[in-house]
Amino acid sequence: MSQTATESRRSAFKVPASMPDGVHKRKLEKIKKTLSHNADVKRSYRKTLKQMGFDVPPPLSRKNRVKRAASDDVDSLHEDTDQNAEQPFEKASQKPTGRHNKKPKLSRFNKEEAAAATLRAEREAAQEERHRREADRRQKIEQRQKNKQKMMQYTRTGQPKLGVRVDVLLDKIQKTT
Repeated sequence: MSQTATESRRSAFKVPASMPDGVHKRKLEKIKKTLSHNADVKRSYRKTLKQMGFDVPPPLSRKNRVKRAASDDVDSLHEDTDQNAEQPFEKASQKPTGRHNKKPKLSRFNKEEAAAATLRAEREAAQEERHRREADRRQKIEQRQKNKQKMMQYTRTGQPKLGVRVDVLLDKIQKTT
């Protein structure tokens, strides 16, 4: 069972077409984009080195990369022991390196944040409109009760107070026109 070079080679990084649009899919697309960009940069770098006349070794396969990294670790381990014997407290004073000292991203998905901001603004506008209408409604109810009280005023003999009623009716007429 021998495999040809194309069969043994791993397939490219693919994002399934059937995957629904969402955070996970966009993250996978971003990873794919960065991987292809990095490969293009490495390829162009090697090409320019060859054009300049430098001796460029072929790109390492995954297996060779692992072997080379292991041998580099052993070499660096021997160098570290020599340095630690001379200066044992130097590493403790250094700043931490790696992924822990990176600043967190402020916004990972601007699209969702923009949609959420517009939705939030719409909700706030709707709530303000609701409060305004409720205040207008209360004011009209209070005015109606005041007018009703004025219309219900009578003299001692039981006759309606026409002056007050005329004022109420006049206000109604002025509001409609």
